[in-house]
Amino acid sequence: MKFLLLHGLFLVFSFGAVAYVSFLEGTSKVQTQEKSLARDVSIRVFGEDGEEWRVQGRELVSFGPELSLLDVLLKSKGGYEVKANTITFQRDKNLGVLKGNVEIRGEALFVKTENAIIDFSKNLLYGEGEVLVWKESNFIEGKGFKAYLKPLKVIISDVRTKHEI
Repeated sequence: MKFLLLHGLFLVFSFGAVAYVSFLEGTSKVQTQEKSLARDVSIRVFGEDGEEWRVQGRELVSFGPELSLLDVLLKSKGGYEVKANTITFQRDKNLGVLKGNVEIRGEALFVKTENAIIDFSKNLLYGEGEVLVWKESNFIEGKGFKAYLKPLKVIISDVRTKHEI
């Protein structure tokens, strides 16, 4: 009799444990995403007007829908170069978010900032942080900028300039 009672008690506890584990599995929000990695990457990006960009980087990391490239160099057919520590692509909007030591170089133009966004469709670079711009011997400091690359037009907010004559 004790054996049947112990066996029945064991069955009740095991069904209870299975039900509790099933409950925990249903309430947990754990999601798994695959992470992919590629080294020495070169990507070609086309804009609205056919302006082509070649995006090169040391390492490409894909984590879910996000695609990031480390140690980035962007080169346009128009002769512009953009360097940054990272770029994160927003593929649905044809944008890239540049972060860390962003430098934009063109013929007689140099722009330095910490963060910027590049709109590949419009050939536009813009940002809201501190920006330093050199054009020939002129120096401009400001907060926030827009740089249209075709044709070249740079708009800087909160400007402070220094000119050499």
